Amino acid sequence: MVPVRKTVNIKEGVAVDLLVTPHLATYEEGAGIKPLPASATNTEVWERYADLMYLAALNAWELDGHGTAEDFPHTRGDFHALMQSDPKAFALTVRFFVCALTGKTEKELAAQERKGGEEEAGEVKKKSFLYRLTHRSRRSS
Repeated sequence: MVPVRKTVNIKEGVAVDLLVTPHLATYEEGAGIKPLPASATNTEVWERYADLMYLAALNAWELDGHGTAEDFPHTRGDFHALMQSDPKAFALTVRFFVCALTGKTEKELAAQERKGGEEEAGEVKKKSFLYRLTHRSRRSS
């Protein structure tokens, strides 16, 4: 079973629960979050994950009975600040999201990536999805 709950520290001393379920989509429009274009840049992808973290925090807040989305004490900016201030923690949370959204463990995703590479015999093997998502944060720290 792939975990769909995680607690992250968005700033020193402030822990927030995340809950990744299909219910996240109900918050997108109200939060003013637009879908990513097909030609999204790396920065736009990272920003989208920060937005998803915000939505997952709203989801946990409301579904766990703490109040409504209007009562939520954090902002989208808090999650975008995490992206900049702690890239390692942010990258780990992105990995969690990829697993939660796909329903696969990191090991299963890596095996799928290897299998896909074997099927593309003769082509240059592309770097794994998780590697591409997290490599930037590892370089910058």
